[in-house]
Amino acid sequence: KNKTNNNLNNIDIIAEIDALKKEKEELLKVNTELSAELKNLEDIAANEGQLENEIKKQLDNARMNLGILDVKGPGITITITPKTNIFGTQGSNATAIIGEEELVHVVNSLRFSKAEAISINDYRITPQTGIKISGRIIWIGTEKIDPAEPIVIKAIGDKKLLSGATNFVGMLDYRALQNYYSEVKESDEIIIKKT
Repeated sequence: KNKTNNNLNNIDIIAEIDALKKEKEELLKVNTELSAELKNLEDIAANEGQLENEIKKQLDNARMNLGILDVKGPGITITITPKTNIFGTQGSNATAIIGEEELVHVVNSLRFSKAEAISINDYRITPQTGIKISGRIIWIGTEKIDPAEPIVIKAIGDKKLLSGATNFVGMLDYRALQNYYSEVKESDEIIIKKT
């Protein structure tokens, strides 16, 4: 009788061990599935965060390009000063002074060199800014510029890349720019105000 009870006890124990093993396997399976689901949720959250950051970055870039944000960063300042002999007492020689073509040329060269923001005499240049000469006055949007006075062009971006671009043949000696002195200075901090 004792042997029978022992055998029954052993069978019960073995059955319980088997049941626990199966339960453990089920729990491990559920745990693996939950871990995979958690990882998936973490990936989705991370991707959504990256997407959110990317959208914010694109919006900031759009605002910057439209000129509705102040921009601060490294870049260069180009000061263009007329040589004294191009403005005489008899009036200016129209072929000797800079106009819209020369300024558009400089702006486009800076944009090609990845300038993030550009200003002329502290007037912010955007894709909508018109540059036009009327008589001897150059209009930058609603700002008047006298080509007989120094013109200061600021550009924010990689200062080495921007500065290097000014050394290209034709960058600062294009057409009437040959009649002006051009000084280029690199800076770690340039501020260009919003339009």
